[in-house]
Amino acid sequence: MYLSIQYLRALAAIMVVIAHSSHKATIYNIDLLSSFKIGGSGVDLFFIISGFIMCLTVDRNRQSFTSFMKARVVRIAPLYWILTCVALTIYLINPDLVNSSSTRPTSIFSSFTLIPNGNPYLINNAWTLSYEFFFYLVFAFFLFSKNNQKLFTSITLIILVIIGLVFPPVDPKWVLKPTTFITNPVLIEFVMGIVAYKIITNKMLSTKTAIITTLIAIAIMITNNFYSSLWIHTLGHIIVYGIPMFLLFIGFVSLESKIPKINLLYQLGMSSYALYLVHPFIITGVTIVMRKLGIINIGPLYVIAMIIGSAIAGFLCYKLIEMPIDRFLKAKIKKQPATA
Repeated sequence: MYLSIQYLRALAAIMVVIAHSSHKATIYNIDLLSSFKIGGSGVDLFFIISGFIMCLTVDRNRQSFTSFMKARVVRIAPLYWILTCVALTIYLINPDLVNSSSTRPTSIFSSFTLIPNGNPYLINNAWTLSYEFFFYLVFAFFLFSKNNQKLFTSITLIILVIIGLVFPPVDPKWVLKPTTFITNPVLIEFVMGIVAYKIITNKMLSTKTAIITTLIAIAIMITNNFYSSLWIHTLGHIIVYGIPMFLLFIGFVSLESKIPKINLLYQLGMSSYALYLVHPFIITGVTIVMRKLGIINIGPLYVIAMIIGSAIAGFLCYKLIEMPIDRFLKAKIKKQPATA
């Protein structure tokens, strides 16, 4: 695994955590994080990383549709289902603690299947996993073509987005609306990951160009933080946030050989999936505890507790739950006899 990608995964996860912590803090009139407005673009970076990693995965080990999808389910689903069961338990005990800000009813069926029906999931930010698995399905469908698989995947996703632009859905701002889901411009970011794979594996950027590209991406994101307010689920968002994240990715990953190992960032990157899933529980838990203690108005303490608490919980979840289950399931799969 690329060190640079682990660092970018850490960045993406922390950006999302800060965004959600900021939203929660503003409810209690704490605006310490209000000036940080680009946290949601961590999701854009995650999608680009996913496109790259899937290309890397199939090029290192050619797989069938079934084996590829099985590996994806084994890697993604167990931890998600465990935490969804936790969320379901909380929802059954106190529904107000789950999706309290949503006007739509929570969908238990969609929460476990990741099949969108227009309603939020028990783990609200798990909508991104629906897009991940849709990308996996399209990506795996073309595995029969060794030479053109990435090209066919990219063309298919681009065509779907074009269809959505030509025939826009009635409610384009809702990412899980069935008519919006398979044509959402966010699919372009998986294509960006595929393009990034071609650029990086073919060493198309020199060290100097990679540094300049990375700095340009950072400059654009800083500018966006203060001057951009485009709606998060429009094509404009993909242009304004997706493109600089693409530039950041190809620039930074092209510098892989120059990047030292920083264990804290590495571990944060390794645990980024667990952090992404578990942090809503921690943010809510910290809020409840600090509210009961009467210290929630201590803004710095509240914000730090949400962010640091999420990072620690994500790491523990990764070490104690995600990885042991992943090793167990992979060992079971290896023991299964091969089928003709």
